Amino acid sequence: MKILPPSLTDIFDKEELIHLVEDFSYKFGFCAYILDHKGRIVVDKSFLPPHCKKILEDKVSSKKCIEDTTNRLSNLDILIKECWAGYKKVVIPIKFFNKVIGYWLTCGIDNNFDERYIDAVFKVTESFINNFLKSYEKWWNERELIVNIFGELVSEKDYDLLLQKIVKATTEILKSDRTTLFIYDGEKLVSKIAEGIDQEIALKIGEGVAGRCALKREVIKVNKVSHDTGIKVLVKDYKINNLICAPIIFKKKLLGVVESFNKFGGFTPRDTKLITYLADAAAIALNNAQTFIALERLSITDSLTQLYNRSYFLKSLEKEIMRLNRYEGNLSIMFIDIDDFKQLNDKYGHTVGDIVLKELANLIRSSLRDVDIAARFGGEEFVIMLPNTNQEGALTTAKRLQDMLKVTLLAGHTISVSIGIASYTQGLAAKSIIDRADKAMYKVKRTEKGKISIW
Repeated sequence: MKILPPSLTDIFDKEELIHLVEDFSYKFGFCAYILDHKGRIVVDKSFLPPHCKKILEDKVSSKKCIEDTTNRLSNLDILIKECWAGYKKVVIPIKFFNKVIGYWLTCGIDNNFDERYIDAVFKVTESFINNFLKSYEKWWNERELIVNIFGELVSEKDYDLLLQKIVKATTEILKSDRTTLFIYDGEKLVSKIAEGIDQEIALKIGEGVAGRCALKREVIKVNKVSHDTGIKVLVKDYKINNLICAPIIFKKKLLGVVESFNKFGGFTPRDTKLITYLADAAAIALNNAQTFIALERLSITDSLTQLYNRSYFLKSLEKEIMRLNRYEGNLSIMFIDIDDFKQLNDKYGHTVGDIVLKELANLIRSSLRDVDIAARFGGEEFVIMLPNTNQEGALTTAKRLQDMLKVTLLAGHTISVSIGIASYTQGLAAKSIIDRADKAMYKVKRTEKGKISIW
């Protein structure tokens, strides 16, 4: 997407332009003002010579001045020209990428001034304004690059890949040595992507420069790091000479901080704007990704226990079996049923029953590996998929869960569960292995509750 040339106030703060005009009038004794590309006043005159004041007090004369200026804007062949009232008027077009985005005007210059002096003053002024803007053209191109990066970031749904892209874009745009991305988890800042760090580092809000950036919610730039800077050293043997960091905020909500280090020559005011744009883009992208993850999680999660739901479990099991059919390996299923759950509900109410389900889910979660998948299968039934686990391994996991239940009260009650185990054999379908585990569990229910049965 091509960005259209900006307006003057996109590049300069209006206060900046006002000071520029005031400084010029103070130094040279001429009035000056600035118009936008359509001839509308952006900065009005701060100084008027007596003869100009007199002219502008008369409505007819004032109108003639405006008409004279309008005519001059349509014909800029001559920069210095006598106006209708007999005074010299100067119009300097302000160009950005060779496109006129505004005008610098000075009028009411008395003819007693030497023409060579006037010409020299305004050539210097023209050179200053347009050379100054030239330096912004590079920044504007970088801003356009950020817009393209923004489009790439907001369309990225893979959360980990998004974090990597934010760090890479920041380092490239700022031309720094390396970048760290902190994500706010509601209590602290956690370094999710940080070159040279092989583990997550947590900072309290207000701790280190990144923590202060999060606390103040503003860009912090340090071009000469000293003992007083208060940096929290994250990477051993990495000397930080300068740094810049910006808060990542979406609708007043802190999402994190992006911090970049060691730019040759130090970070500039332009870098402050660039990292602000990057942080804004990152905020929208992170919010989108987190929302997508939350919705995706909601669609595959049981709302009460926060374990996976039946549908997700079945799809995951089918994928795992497809993998085993190609590469072989072990897989076991545990089918779990809470003993006498109906009586518990009838006696103590469904609120207590729900608490039991939630606390059992937490217990199951704490007893498993990261690769294991646990789900609420329905009512008081739970299933667990144990990849790369044979029958003996599944039995060990089941015994560990039952041992935990013996010493743990759920909603203030001693609860037992019956567990059935089935292991995968070549060619067995997902439904069949679940049926086997289910039947093994019901065998226990019919004989001796609270035990483990293997198909």
